[in-house]
Amino acid sequence: MNCSEARRLPALLGALLRELRRGNGSGSGSGPGADASLYILLIMIFYGCLAGGLILAYTRSRKLESKHDPYHLYIERDWGRGG
Repeated sequence: MNCSEARRLPALLGALLRELRRGNGSGSGSGPGADASLYILLIMIFYGCLAGGLILAYTRSRKLESKHDPYHLYIERDWGRGG
């Protein structure tokens, strides 16, 4: 569907809004589907934060390791004098 025309975009957005308001019954209301979708959302957020924390901790540990690595200190101290 081409949305570049000025008249078709509001019609498309209106149809999408009507479809979302109507709902399909599983995500709206207080049925068992609402609890399941909330649980899945919370689990996804938890694992996303866990993965982000692990990536952040790994990158920070690599930075600290490279600064205080004895091999790099040896190269800087003994070979840096222009020998």
